Amino acid sequence: SCHIFTSLPPRPGCADLKSAPRLGALERMIDTSTRDAPEGFETALNVLRRRAQQRRLSTGSQALDSLIGGLEPGTFYLFYGGCDEELVDRLLHRLVFEAVRPSGGEPGQAVYVVCGNYRRSRSIMDMEFLISLAVEAGLDPEHVVPGIHVVCAFSERQLIKAPGLVDEILGRTGPVDLVAVQQLSKIFHGPLAVKRESLWEFTGVVSRLRETCQEQGIPLAATCRPAGRSRRAPPPEGGSYLRHAANVMVYLRPVEGGLLSAHLVKHPDSARRGRVVSFGGEEAWFWAE
Repeated sequence: SCHIFTSLPPRPGCADLKSAPRLGALERMIDTSTRDAPEGFETALNVLRRRAQQRRLSTGSQALDSLIGGLEPGTFYLFYGGCDEELVDRLLHRLVFEAVRPSGGEPGQAVYVVCGNYRRSRSIMDMEFLISLAVEAGLDPEHVVPGIHVVCAFSERQLIKAPGLVDEILGRTGPVDLVAVQQLSKIFHGPLAVKRESLWEFTGVVSRLRETCQEQGIPLAATCRPAGRSRRAPPPEGGSYLRHAANVMVYLRPVEGGLLSAHLVKHPDSARRGRVVSFGGEEAWFWAE
């Protein structure tokens, strides 16, 4: 079950944010405030109230939802880590499924961008896994899968063009429920990168995707590999601009006992940063084999 942050009945695919710290006190401050913002401006408290009323996409895990607060429209989420790319890419598949899961009878829509040099290091969209999620949820895959619009980028030049292709899809469909990018930094960074194009081109890709999703109120979720290893949380692969552009960063790694750990490295709510949740049993099934 999942909930939205209003008094309306729960809807599928929405995260429960009602337990956010200090929310009640801040809402009371909003209600008792009598000062109006200057024309053309909006107070921070009114922004908070508006954001609190927005529908947020669930990650499919109650533990992860409690950590990051669900996926907020217009926010850029970066998930990275693990010894195997599959660890974070399976999560991305789950997010796509949550986006297209029918709400009120109609399925949602998502844009899925697959990145990877086909000759050096392949990235694969696991359609069988997505279908299995639909079947397990008691849904007809033929009613769900058509809502996923796929963009493939197998070279630097193709990735540079990807934001334009995403814009074309949004021009036809209107705003979607999620834009997901599998292994965003893989083509431009890392030991297998060709590096024929300037890294400024990669910065442009990230900037355009982020700007599009912000303007249209769409959650942007991407995965990548870590840049090195550390006991806590290494930075993500992709350079300083990617770390700056992401609003939320979550480092995932396997831990002892067959559990998975999610470390919240970056979040707009400073009180959440540094928190760690562990997953086991049924909550980890969509990452494990």
